[in-house]
Amino acid sequence: MMIEEGEYIGIVRGESSFINYEFSVNPEENISFGEFVVTKNRSGEWVLGVVRSVKNVNWLLSAGKSNFNSLRLDINEYGESLVENEEVVATVRILGKVDGDELVPNRVPVRNGEFVYRASDDILERIYRPNGPSIEIGTLLLRPGVKISLDVDELVSRHFAVLAVTGAGKSNAVAVMIRGLVEGIGGTVVVLDPHGDYVNLRLPDTGTDLVNIIEGKIRVDELDAEELANLLEVPTHASIQREYLGRAWETVKYENQGYGGRRLLEALEVKLREWISKKSIRYWDPKKENYSSEPLRSERVETIRGLIYRINRFLRNYGAFVTSENLVAAIRPGMVNVIDLGPLDENQMRLVVGKFLEEVFEKRVDFEKARKSLNRVSGSRVREYQEIMDEIREKYPALAYPILIIVEEAHIFAPQGEQSDASKIMSRIAREGRKFGVGLGVVSQRPSRLNEDVLSQMNTKIILRIVNPKDQEHVLRASEQLSKDLMEDIAGLGKGEAVIVGQAIKVPALVKIYNFKELEGRAGRGVYGGEDIGIVDRWREMNEELIRIDPDIDF
Repeated sequence: MMIEEGEYIGIVRGESSFINYEFSVNPEENISFGEFVVTKNRSGEWVLGVVRSVKNVNWLLSAGKSNFNSLRLDINEYGESLVENEEVVATVRILGKVDGDELVPNRVPVRNGEFVYRASDDILERIYRPNGPSIEIGTLLLRPGVKISLDVDELVSRHFAVLAVTGAGKSNAVAVMIRGLVEGIGGTVVVLDPHGDYVNLRLPDTGTDLVNIIEGKIRVDELDAEELANLLEVPTHASIQREYLGRAWETVKYENQGYGGRRLLEALEVKLREWISKKSIRYWDPKKENYSSEPLRSERVETIRGLIYRINRFLRNYGAFVTSENLVAAIRPGMVNVIDLGPLDENQMRLVVGKFLEEVFEKRVDFEKARKSLNRVSGSRVREYQEIMDEIREKYPALAYPILIIVEEAHIFAPQGEQSDASKIMSRIAREGRKFGVGLGVVSQRPSRLNEDVLSQMNTKIILRIVNPKDQEHVLRASEQLSKDLMEDIAGLGKGEAVIVGQAIKVPALVKIYNFKELEGRAGRGVYGGEDIGIVDRWREMNEELIRIDPDIDF
């Protein structure tokens, strides 16, 4: 790559190394923190760096003269000559040596006396341009003319995290990526949405044509007895109640194999009432594969009535969110599939998400193993593997191809220090998903509460504003590519501004993420939820409603 030597903005001075250097800034130039600059190392090779600090020094006003009165006397004595002795000094961290359109590690220190130039937009465009298919996400923060794109293969296959405090622009960043992945690439994306941030999603070019909203419901026939007990909020110490529930549940599932959803829970209630009325417990034992019976002791009747109460309470509060349908089968290829978990509580969300992720991963593993085995087998084995692939294509068409799953509020599902089913399968996808075409994106406003094992395997991190020291330390520990000086930038970021590091971007960058709602296409502007409630407007609306009901009310 040819680098044009325009007006230099400074001269290298003082101690320098192959990692950093400082330069005296031309008094006629203004230099900003975060500016990209180029100079030559001792081998005459161009190196790209970023300004990490800018300080103003006046050599006549010595730092040792800290007394106010002595400084005032110096100012009066030196007068206009003070300006002539003022210097701006910038410190630069070297990003790498420019090698064509790539940056490679620099091994040679910068030479004192070398001229320093602003890196042109053209240089930055070439260096930041991904080598493969990519999605555009924003522009360099200090260079609005330089577009930043992310390598899709690296972003999806090696996973990513979007981290920030509330209101910093996480959902906006995710929406911008979804637009590129679905409208631009034609990929299949699933968003696990606990707060309904994406249920009104409209993409700029296709509107809602490529948006598939799936109600997050609980498929009870998939649950084992322990999971059902947790769903019904049976206390963990209530061992007898859990034992009776387990016996009844195994019996009902055995006797009603065509049932699902609410109907199966109603059958469970009927079975428990039958036990009470007959004062006898007859249940199916799956280990022995036959029925067993025992009398129901009178002191245990209230225990079973307690189970009936819990089933009725659950059906009353959440019966509308019980289903016999398969959520995984509802995923549509080439679309963004938003699974709305909003109506569920956190325990129910964890249960649904754990089962969902497990089934998605298992189906992708089965398909890819069968596909790869076809070239190594013959005879009946070919037919066996082909049948596996055909069945998945028919029942789960989206899972015949790679898929990206974005988990909003990921700290709910994979909390630090806990090992829920959802957390375990997320960890497994993070470790093994690349081999089977399952990408994972985690989104969190409290990264310190997010499982560090999961976070550390997100190889691209899009970090918007984070101010909590615990969150900052947690992210730093889980990020090999994130340096302390970049971490310092994060607390000062504005809304929609991010530090991006990792496999999907060639060089770490401060980026201004596009505003999704300002992206225009054939279908208009992008739309999504994720907005804070307008408190003042809602209060005004409330007061207007109260006045309408009672005109004499006095505020």
